[in-house]
Amino acid sequence: MFEVKSNLIMKKLLLLSALLIFACQKPTKISEKEIMDTFENFFEVLDNDLDSLHSLVTDDFFIFENSRRYTKDEFIAFVKSFDIVSSKRKFENITIDRDYNSAHISLKQFGEFIVNTPEGRTKLEFEWLESTYAVKEGDTLKFKFYFSEAVKTKATNLDAEQAKP
Repeated sequence: MFEVKSNLIMKKLLLLSALLIFACQKPTKISEKEIMDTFENFFEVLDNDLDSLHSLVTDDFFIFENSRRYTKDEFIAFVKSFDIVSSKRKFENITIDRDYNSAHISLKQFGEFIVNTPEGRTKLEFEWLESTYAVKEGDTLKFKFYFSEAVKTKATNLDAEQAKP
């Protein structure tokens, strides 16, 4: 009888010790590398595989762009409405704030896009001020919100430029 009680006490002490060990472990913040990898992947998908965007954003993701709020599906449809031939992006002044379950990024983005339009090939150049918020869903960092406001824009009809003598 004493042996059964002793085993029970040992099991309880072992369980209590394990709980204390795990409870005392300090959680780790999301790494800047994970944040930047996820951020870069977002734009890789945006430029090359838009149908995969769902895997990088939360179900309730929305973006505020062009002074308009878009749901995930509305934004995908908006981007798909352009006949983009090529895109180049450059990011500056990236600031990251992070904790254990979320991250916030603010930055300046420069973009250059060649698009086909009814008037011919057009080069669109943008400078945006941007901010995004990402959260952990399980082990995956996903974007919940994106804000993008163009502060400079320029459009050049490339076919008209080439036709000039």
